[in-house]
Amino acid sequence: MAANREAIIVSAGQQFRKRGFDDVTIADVMKAAGLTHGGFYGYFDSKEALAAAVCERGIAESVAAVDAVAAQTAQDGGPVAEPLLHQFVEDYVSARHRDSPDDGCSVAALAQDAGRNSAELQRIFATGITGMAQSLSRLRALDAQDRAAGAGPDFATLSTMIGALALSRAVAKADPGLSETILDAARAHIESPA
Repeated sequence: MAANREAIIVSAGQQFRKRGFDDVTIADVMKAAGLTHGGFYGYFDSKEALAAAVCERGIAESVAAVDAVAAQTAQDGGPVAEPLLHQFVEDYVSARHRDSPDDGCSVAALAQDAGRNSAELQRIFATGITGMAQSLSRLRALDAQDRAAGAGPDFATLSTMIGALALSRAVAKADPGLSETILDAARAHIESPA
């Protein structure tokens, strides 16, 4: 039972991030999970309940990805070769991430869908976005070797990263050069001294 529920969440997460909530049906999710459509309601009460579970998981994974970069200093015990924020931004604001929304950050892939969804789903996003912004702030503080430097959530950096991915995805097929320019500009903006 737990393995099937997990398969449903993983399948739905990949499909939601790639196609959005509205373009994915319960039948699509169950087929990709290798289960029958009729069995869905044994695991979730509704597609909205599934979306909430997917977003909780995906956003928690996104926060954990930022925190994993910050944890490098604790594990290594010394300075890192390049700033932590730089490491994270280079991976996040990249062509690889742009081209693989199904395996990428749920916040970047589903923020617009969440804006058209229930207050409950928006609460999940609010908690996750705040967590990501706090983690980015910790990266800045570690880079500055000043824990107080990252006191508040870094919503500006998070917004730049997510906006850059959204815009670069919006034009990637029609104008690949513009798509790359958007990613490059966002990375340069984030990493420039304030």
